[in-house]
Amino acid sequence: MAIGDVTHGEPIVRDTPSKEGPTAVLDAVAECAREAAQSAHIRGLAIGIPGPIDPGAGIVHDAPNMTGWNEVPAAALLSERVGCPVVICHDAAAAGYAELKAGAGRGAQYLLFITVSTGIGGALFIGGDLYDGATGSAGEVGHTPISDHGPPCGQGHPGCLEGTSSGTAIANRARAEVAAGRPSSLQGIDPAAIDARSIATAANAGDALALEVFHDAGRALGRAIGGFINVLAPDVIVIGGGLIHAGDLLLKPARTAATEIAFEIPYRRCKIVTAALGTDAGLIGAVAWAVRSFGGVPAGMR
Repeated sequence: MAIGDVTHGEPIVRDTPSKEGPTAVLDAVAECAREAAQSAHIRGLAIGIPGPIDPGAGIVHDAPNMTGWNEVPAAALLSERVGCPVVICHDAAAAGYAELKAGAGRGAQYLLFITVSTGIGGALFIGGDLYDGATGSAGEVGHTPISDHGPPCGQGHPGCLEGTSSGTAIANRARAEVAAGRPSSLQGIDPAAIDARSIATAANAGDALALEVFHDAGRALGRAIGGFINVLAPDVIVIGGGLIHAGDLLLKPARTAATEIAFEIPYRRCKIVTAALGTDAGLIGAVAWAVRSFGGVPAGMR
């Protein structure tokens, strides 16, 4: 969790008490917001939350990987705590909005943001603004079907992109292969410690299993990207999230596979780039979303 603004120093950072329920999370957000504002009046606050959500009503229908977030009126509850208007947006939308306004997608008219981390999420921007659909849930690219027989994602959907190409999926695949006796340097690691980072380290050292796992995950991601290009014809696709630190292990097979699906002209006109703002993208995007919602243009966002 990071709270801050673009004019007053460093962000205020806290661990999100995700297992303690909405009250604990909103209390922590409010405390961070007051600390970031110091003695200044908070004119408005935006918060990025994993969805599905209803941005207009300020309600979180469900928040994956967070306990107790079912039909929570998050905007109203947080507004009571901080004494100002509050808007909510999808966390991937916040990060994508930051890349659109101040990062790798700056100036794009048609941008698709894909975050590849523990899960896979996304956000779509049309005409330079967020398109969130009738339910506020547009852009959930991680649940694009890839295979009838692929592993399920965290939501239990069999064969979707998140179940194949997320950090969680990569770790699950490697653990299963190691448990089945596949030769690998990962055999010497506690299975609980096998994660995407350790697999990337093994792959960069030439481990055949680790290379295969990343290659297959990258190909699935790339084939999905090729389909997104055909459907959406974006001018920029920005890939963010923690897995971009794996670099070409994931992105080289993804770029190659995208060409197998995408039509040539929309592919050539689409830039596929990595996010420029790193782990600060969500915070920067939430600040920009608050500015968009409540007015005023701080110097750092001009």
